[in-house]
Amino acid sequence: MENMKKKDTKLVFNYGVTRKLLAAGCVVVDIKPDRENETTGKDRCIHVFKNDQHFQAEFERINKEIAEAKAAEEVL
Repeated sequence: MENMKKKDTKLVFNYGVTRKLLAAGCVVVDIKPDRENETTGKDRCIHVFKNDQHFQAEFERINKEIAEAKAAEEVL
């Protein structure tokens, strides 16, 4: 990760999104502890993904799926 610039990576805080990105073949370059672990008492991680075209396309697709699911819930 040392050779990668910040714009070359993208942070993902949500485990569900992380799982979908991994299943789609996106590359994790680092895993970091969440800074809020000390204040919340929870043990959460931040996943650092390689921000390439494949990641951007999959991230957009996943966000669209989430938005559609939320819209469907609101209708019910």
